[in-house]
Amino acid sequence: MEGGAKPTKDEAARRLAELHYEIEPYLTYIHRLVAPPEAEARAEEPVKLLEVSESTTPSGITPLGFPPYPDDDIHHAAVIVEVTPGEFEQVIAGRLPLPDRWVVGEHLPRTAKAEVA
Repeated sequence: MEGGAKPTKDEAARRLAELHYEIEPYLTYIHRLVAPPEAEARAEEPVKLLEVSESTTPSGITPLGFPPYPDDDIHHAAVIVEVTPGEFEQVIAGRLPLPDRWVVGEHLPRTAKAEVA
Protein backbone atom coordinates (compact mmCIF):
# COMPACT_ATOMS: atom_id res chain seq x y z
CA MET A 1 0.00 0.00 0.00
CA GLU A 2 1.13 3.51 -0.69
CA GLY A 3 2.45 5.45 2.27
CA GLY A 4 2.66 2.36 4.43
CA ALA A 5 -1.07 2.33 5.21
CA LYS A 6 -2.43 -1.05 6.21
CA PRO A 7 -5.01 -2.31 3.68
CA THR A 8 -8.61 -2.44 4.81
CA LYS A 9 -10.44 -5.74 5.21
CA ASP A 10 -12.21 -5.06 1.92
CA GLU A 11 -8.88 -4.55 0.16
CA ALA A 12 -7.43 -7.64 1.84
CA ALA A 13 -10.45 -9.71 0.75
CA ARG A 14 -10.06 -8.58 -2.87
CA ARG A 15 -6.32 -9.30 -2.81
CA LEU A 16 -6.83 -12.72 -1.24
CA ALA A 17 -9.52 -13.60 -3.79
CA GLU A 18 -7.22 -12.49 -6.61
CA LEU A 19 -4.41 -14.69 -5.29
CA HIS A 20 -6.72 -17.69 -4.92
CA TYR A 21 -8.15 -17.29 -8.42
CA GLU A 22 -4.58 -17.23 -9.77
CA ILE A 23 -3.65 -20.57 -8.18
CA GLU A 24 -7.00 -22.41 -8.16
CA PRO A 25 -8.21 -23.07 -11.72
CA TYR A 26 -11.42 -24.78 -10.57
CA LEU A 27 -12.75 -21.88 -8.50
CA THR A 28 -16.12 -20.91 -9.93
CA TYR A 29 -16.53 -17.82 -7.79
CA ILE A 30 -15.73 -16.28 -4.43
CA HIS A 31 -17.97 -14.35 -2.06
CA ARG A 32 -17.16 -12.50 1.13
CA LEU A 33 -18.63 -13.95 4.28
CA VAL A 34 -19.73 -11.25 6.67
CA ALA A 35 -20.20 -11.50 10.42
CA PRO A 36 -22.77 -9.37 12.28
CA PRO A 37 -21.71 -5.69 12.32
CA GLU A 38 -20.55 -5.71 15.94
CA ALA A 39 -18.17 -8.61 15.18
CA GLU A 40 -17.09 -7.34 11.75
CA ALA A 41 -16.10 -3.98 13.24
CA ARG A 42 -13.46 -5.59 15.48
CA ALA A 43 -9.91 -5.35 14.11
CA GLU A 44 -9.21 -8.98 15.05
CA GLU A 45 -12.19 -10.30 13.07
CA PRO A 46 -10.69 -12.17 10.12
CA VAL A 47 -11.44 -11.66 6.46
CA LYS A 48 -13.78 -14.49 5.50
CA LEU A 49 -14.22 -15.92 2.00
CA LEU A 50 -16.65 -18.50 0.66
CA GLU A 51 -14.96 -20.20 -2.30
CA VAL A 52 -17.04 -22.27 -4.69
CA SER A 53 -14.91 -24.91 -6.37
CA GLU A 54 -15.75 -27.61 -8.88
CA SER A 55 -12.79 -29.68 -7.64
CA THR A 56 -13.68 -29.95 -3.96
CA THR A 57 -15.67 -32.76 -2.42
CA PRO A 58 -18.87 -32.11 -0.48
CA SER A 59 -17.96 -31.81 3.19
CA GLY A 60 -20.29 -29.16 4.56
CA ILE A 61 -19.11 -25.92 6.08
CA THR A 62 -15.55 -26.32 7.34
CA PRO A 63 -13.89 -22.96 8.07
CA LEU A 64 -10.10 -23.04 7.76
CA GLY A 65 -8.12 -20.28 9.44
CA PHE A 66 -4.95 -18.69 8.08
CA PRO A 67 -2.56 -16.11 9.52
CA PRO A 68 -1.83 -12.76 7.86
CA TYR A 69 0.58 -12.84 4.89
CA PRO A 70 2.14 -9.36 4.85
CA ASP A 71 4.50 -10.33 1.99
CA ASP A 72 1.40 -10.68 -0.22
CA ASP A 73 -0.20 -7.52 1.25
CA ILE A 74 -2.63 -9.58 3.36
CA HIS A 75 -2.40 -7.98 6.80
CA HIS A 76 -5.49 -9.62 8.30
CA ALA A 77 -6.05 -13.20 9.40
CA ALA A 78 -8.35 -15.05 7.02
CA VAL A 79 -10.93 -17.79 7.14
CA ILE A 80 -11.70 -19.74 3.97
CA VAL A 81 -14.76 -21.94 3.51
CA GLU A 82 -14.61 -24.02 0.33
CA VAL A 83 -17.82 -25.58 -0.96
CA THR A 84 -19.07 -27.35 -4.06
CA PRO A 85 -21.52 -25.57 -6.40
CA GLY A 86 -24.30 -27.74 -4.95
CA GLU A 87 -23.36 -26.83 -1.40
CA PHE A 88 -23.33 -23.16 -2.39
CA GLU A 89 -26.92 -23.50 -3.62
CA GLN A 90 -27.80 -25.04 -0.24
CA VAL A 91 -26.12 -22.13 1.59
CA ILE A 92 -28.08 -19.59 -0.46
CA ALA A 93 -31.33 -21.52 0.14
CA GLY A 94 -30.64 -21.62 3.90
CA ARG A 95 -30.40 -25.41 4.05
CA LEU A 96 -26.66 -25.41 4.83
CA PRO A 97 -26.09 -22.91 7.64
CA LEU A 98 -23.00 -20.79 8.07
CA PRO A 99 -21.41 -20.45 11.53
CA ASP A 100 -21.57 -17.47 13.89
CA ARG A 101 -24.46 -15.74 12.06
CA TRP A 102 -22.26 -15.17 9.01
CA VAL A 103 -24.03 -14.21 5.80
CA VAL A 104 -22.97 -14.37 2.17
CA GLY A 105 -21.77 -10.95 1.10
CA GLU A 106 -20.18 -9.30 -1.89
CA HIS A 107 -19.19 -11.37 -4.92
CA LEU A 108 -15.47 -11.00 -5.63
CA PRO A 109 -15.15 -11.63 -9.38
CA ARG A 110 -12.17 -13.05 -11.16
CA THR A 111 -10.15 -10.17 -12.60
CA ALA A 112 -8.21 -10.25 -15.85
CA LYS A 113 -5.04 -10.25 -13.73
CA ALA A 114 -6.20 -13.41 -11.95
CA GLU A 115 -6.92 -15.43 -15.10
CA VAL A 116 -5.34 -18.85 -14.90
CA ALA A 117 -3.20 -19.84 -17.87
